Amino acid sequence: MTTILYVEDHPPAQLLMAAIVADLTPYTLITALTGAEAERLAQEQKPQIYILDIDLPDTDGMTLAKRLNALHGAATIIVSAYAEAIQPDPAYQYLAKPLDPDYVAQILRHTVTGR
Repeated sequence: MTTILYVEDHPPAQLLMAAIVADLTPYTLITALTGAEAERLAQEQKPQIYILDIDLPDTDGMTLAKRLNALHGAATIIVSAYAEAIQPDPAYQYLAKPLDPDYVAQILRHTVTGR
C-alpha cells in the first residue's frame, strides 16, 4: 500500500485529489490543511509520497518539503497555481494547477513504479 500525504488548504482541491487517488490501486490518501498538521501526520503515517501546495496558511510548500523530508524522507511533488514563479529544486517534481487528473495519476504511478 502506497500512502500519499496531500497538504492543501483548499477543500475543493482536496476533493479532486481524493477522487484521483480513489481510482488508483493500492494507494491511500491522507490530507492535511497546514504544515503543522502535515508534520504530525508524516511522523505517524510515514507516507511514501508528499504532495504539497506551495501556498499554505502557516508555511510554504518548499520550506515544508525540507522539514517533512528531514522527519521522514519521501518522494515529493510540489503543486502551485504559480508554477512559473517557483524556483525549481531538482529534488522535487512539480504540478501546475489546475490539476489534470489523468496527468496526476500518471505522475503518481511513475513516482511509485519508476515507469
